[in-house]
Amino acid sequence: MANPIAVLAYSGGLDTTVILHWLKTNGWDVATYTADLGQPGADLEAAVEKAKTLGVVDAYIDDLREELVDEFFLPVLQAHARYENRYLLGTSIARIPTARGQMRYAKRIGGNVLVHGSTGKGNDQVRFETVYRVLQEDPEYTLDGFGIYAPWKEPEFLARFGDGGRRVMAAYSQEHRIPLPSGGTDEGPPYSQDANVLHISSEGRALEKPEDDHRQVLFSYLQRWDRTPDTPQRVRIHFHKGKPVGVELMDEDRNGLGQGVEVRPHESILPVVEYLNAVGGKHGCGLLDMVESRYVGLKSRGVYESPAHAILLAAHEDLESLVHDHRVLHDKAKRALDVAEAVYQGRWFTQEMQSWLGVNAIEQERVTGWSEVRLFKGHILPVARSSPHSLYSESMVSFDTASDQYDPAKSRGFIDIQAVEQQAQMRQKRTL
Repeated sequence: MANPIAVLAYSGGLDTTVILHWLKTNGWDVATYTADLGQPGADLEAAVEKAKTLGVVDAYIDDLREELVDEFFLPVLQAHARYENRYLLGTSIARIPTARGQMRYAKRIGGNVLVHGSTGKGNDQVRFETVYRVLQEDPEYTLDGFGIYAPWKEPEFLARFGDGGRRVMAAYSQEHRIPLPSGGTDEGPPYSQDANVLHISSEGRALEKPEDDHRQVLFSYLQRWDRTPDTPQRVRIHFHKGKPVGVELMDEDRNGLGQGVEVRPHESILPVVEYLNAVGGKHGCGLLDMVESRYVGLKSRGVYESPAHAILLAAHEDLESLVHDHRVLHDKAKRALDVAEAVYQGRWFTQEMQSWLGVNAIEQERVTGWSEVRLFKGHILPVARSSPHSLYSESMVSFDTASDQYDPAKSRGFIDIQAVEQQAQMRQKRTL
């Protein structure tokens, strides 16, 4: 009987390279799965070649960029989901298609055991393993001899690498003549990074003291604020049924500045995201430094770069203020916290998430038009908006004109009625 094939989620970095060598040394047949998520500067082909030199049975790069932004990011954007009302979920979103793609690949090659390099202290272990277990129930993804191997929770692996972490791994790599990736030793950046087309997160090591600032972080998407342009620019973002389909770049006088970007309603929004990463990054937009609550109960500090996401969120929220009524906006604001928590915890395939996605699709039917935002020194400010489905009526709201549809004299009765309950409570208060 053939050995089971372990399918390793493989980035080519220090951790997953050492895990690959460890598995091979301990008698596993290993295939590597590398997700192309639009990581800036990543040489995925080099990672695959390194895996081949270490004796894998197969190595595969899966382009998930469009899958990530269109199937997962877009509805999260439209839901206005922010974890703890701040974090834009760039890593959380990306883990769902990655884990799913890993299972899809494993089934194709006859893989059995799914392996990831997430630590036992983080959120990613929850996301990866939840998706594995849920999709194992779906015949499209079901693996024969299904298993999960998480090295950072295995006693033998922890005994070898648990005390010292990356320092011990770097020494192990040198001992076994494994090529070290950039930053694989303590001479590299004093923090770890996770990157995709939506964001870059920096955390750990030098950033583990929340009382220290983040000046040691070398930004990839963003210019530092003191190197950003001294004049603002505007972007006008066009939406079709909630989907960003075009961007115009303008100066403060609304003069066009070069070529923008446009996609058709049925096409991927990837070019829009990439364009806004470049424009927003130039102005230092989309930076967040926060302490968040991990799902496993620990607090962690992260520094996030999310220029395109931050700009699109500001524009989408602004346009929705024009086309949705108060109750929809009120309910949506409450729901956004629940959606964010579900994404953060890897609960994408739940009944509640499917219900929220259904409501979201209905709401987006009227979100057509544009929103114009100003970018300057890290700030994103909506300044103008328009929609053919606008609920705004200049003739009704203006202080300078009368309207047959709105009689101000009738507001007296409206105020009298809405005050009745509070008046009764005040009378009650006098008796207490």
